[in-house]
Order: sequence, then structure tokens, then C-alpha cells
Amino acid sequence: MYEALAGAALSPEDPERVVEAVGRLRRRNPELSREELARKLTARTALTCAAVGAVAGPVSFQALALDRLLLSIARVSGRPASALERAAAAAASLLAAGAAEGARRQAQRAARRLPERRSPLVPVLAAALASGALSYGAARLLGLAARRYVFGRKRWKP
Repeated sequence: MYEALAGAALSPEDPERVVEAVGRLRRRNPELSREELARKLTARTALTCAAVGAVAGPVSFQALALDRLLLSIARVSGRPASALERAAAAAASLLAAGAAEGARRQAQRAARRLPERRSPLVPVLAAALASGALSYGAARLLGLAARRYVFGRKRWKP
């Protein structure tokens, strides 16, 4: 999976999966704006990362999913990522996935300390829930940062 991440970072074009996913999303939701499509991409990726994070949590899967999210958001904006932005997306994806993995491990350690008197499944379920939540949060935050970067920061006026 790391080869795919490196390939996406060094390639002059978006990976085929990114192009297909964005095209499919546009065909299915022609009424949505570019920003709404980017939000939808972020939500889907966050749910996928949460499901995988709750069960196994491989950093390589999450890093690749986050990189594809960032490239998809750039593509849906109408301005595909530059070479420098691709490299930054790969680095940010790997960093976010690594941070989520570190936090996930800490959450699992804490969950293992829960009392098992009532049910031995409580620590396991708590660890899975915490892992999924951390993976979900990492994807949502990275998606938000990408949308703000690509679409510009909107200022709130009182």
C-alpha cells in the first residue's frame, strides 16, 4: 500500500481510482455543488476509516484512504493537485494516519484496564469503539483542512 501512496505522490496525474470515484460521485449527484461533493467524499472516507480502524486499524490503509480523499477533494474542486500538493497530501495522510494509530493504541491500552467483571467483551468493544472514533475523526479533520485549503477559508460575518 505504501507503494501506491508513493506513486500517487510522485505521479503527474491523479490515480485512476480517484478519477473514477469523483466521476461516479458527480454522475450520481449532479445537483450538488463542488463543496458539497467534497463534504460527501469526506464523510464516506471517514466512515470507511472508522470501520477499518475499529476492526484492525492498519496505518497503510488509512494513509492511502486519506491521500485519495485529499486528491479527490482537489479534483472535485476543478483544480487537480500540483506536484508539490501531491507530495504534501501524501505526507499529511501518513502523518494523520500515524497520529491516529498512536492515539488508537493508547485508547486500546486504556480500554484493557476496564473491569471485566460483568462481561469480558466490555474492554474489547470499548477499544473497537475508540479506535473507530479516532480513525473517523482523523479523516474528518483532514477532509476539513483540505476543503478549507482548496475552496478558501470563508469568513464568518456577525
